[in-house]
Amino acid sequence: MRPNSWRTVWLVAMFDLPTDTKEARRRYTRFRNLLLKDGFGQLQYSIYIRHCASFAKAQALVERLGPRTPREGHVLFFFLTDKQYGMTREFFGPKPARLKPDVPAQIEMF
Repeated sequence: MRPNSWRTVWLVAMFDLPTDTKEARRRYTRFRNLLLKDGFGQLQYSIYIRHCASFAKAQALVERLGPRTPREGHVLFFFLTDKQYGMTREFFGPKPARLKPDVPAQIEMF
């Protein structure tokens, strides 16, 4: 049975981090890897997305990741219900680089 599409949430992380020095690139890479480790997938450069079973789960994730924003960086998290995300429209050129992520087949337990 599929969860209610108004209650499950897609969490989108958009960020602008400096990469002008070697140390800044390290901080960028660390933050990017943190998102990947927490289950985010890359949608576009500096735009990552993750499916969460509930709004509370998404909020907890933001509360944990937000304070880890690199200095001189700007990170924006926003929440979309599965229903809202399902209404997005994407257009690709003749050779698309990647496709829109599917709803995960596995239900999250924790």
